Amino acid sequence: MSITAQDESQTRPADQAGRGARVFLWLTWARTYFSVPRWWLELAVIYSIYRIYSYIRNLGGKDVEPAFRHGTAVLDLEKKLHIDVEMSLNRLGEHFTIVRDVASVHYHTLHWWMTIGTAAWLFITNKAGYRRGSFVLILTTLMALAGFYLMPTAPPRMYDGFVDTLAETSSWGWWSPSGSPGPDSLSNQFAAMPSLHCGWAIWCGLMIVLYAKRTWVRVLGALYPVSTILVVMITANHYILDAVAIMAVIAVAVAIVYSPWSAIVAAAFGRRDAQSVTVDAAEPESAVLPGALQQMSPALACEDADRVGDVV
Repeated sequence: MSITAQDESQTRPADQAGRGARVFLWLTWARTYFSVPRWWLELAVIYSIYRIYSYIRNLGGKDVEPAFRHGTAVLDLEKKLHIDVEMSLNRLGEHFTIVRDVASVHYHTLHWWMTIGTAAWLFITNKAGYRRGSFVLILTTLMALAGFYLMPTAPPRMYDGFVDTLAETSSWGWWSPSGSPGPDSLSNQFAAMPSLHCGWAIWCGLMIVLYAKRTWVRVLGALYPVSTILVVMITANHYILDAVAIMAVIAVAVAIVYSPWSAIVAAAFGRRDAQSVTVDAAEPESAVLPGALQQMSPALACEDADRVGDVV
């Protein structure tokens, strides 16, 4: 083997390790930067989700036949499982006016204000909790939107035997006869599976239970999604399986957001590459990423502290 070939074979692992170190540094910087909530980024995300929802709304919510076919399939499955409680709860609201009225107000009002209020509370009081919680909410919403497109489903109120309680109370002037919690122009009437209404409520309850300090606040937070699940069936807007489906969606979102990805990334791109780089082959810090180490020193210091803690 020539000297030149020998030098190339010795420097190739160092070059590969240098690329891995660069990737790790950039990932560390991105995690550090985006871990801090920034108002312009939050507005950009909200606007992007709105545009995505509008696009999916224009694609779906128009095909009546598959929507009713899917709704019938959900009802039939619930009957086989003996969990078809929607009719009983809907009739309960019809027989007791106070139940119907409270359910209508709950459905139309809390859906937006509880979600906005919970997000604002987290943003102000717990930035780290808000960052993770907002990612869970974003993933949940996007996966639910995919469900609306792939499986348009007619809600119970569109079937014979059910009473549309929100249509009955629309004379109050708070909402349209459709009972939509938002403008009709933004609503897909066949967006029943999974229930994003229940999904946002479960998200609120989860965030309150995780991050609230007072016990009574946590108890109220845990009760809120339970009440929402009952309300969407009393008003005949969702099936019980819609709530079960969104629970599975949120479980996936939580697993993605709360997994220790930093440790996984460090193991994949950082520590293994760093161990393979010898002192002679290692590049100067300024050559690896100009100016990056100086800007990222606080983040890297935190990483070192975590590693020391793991060893201890």
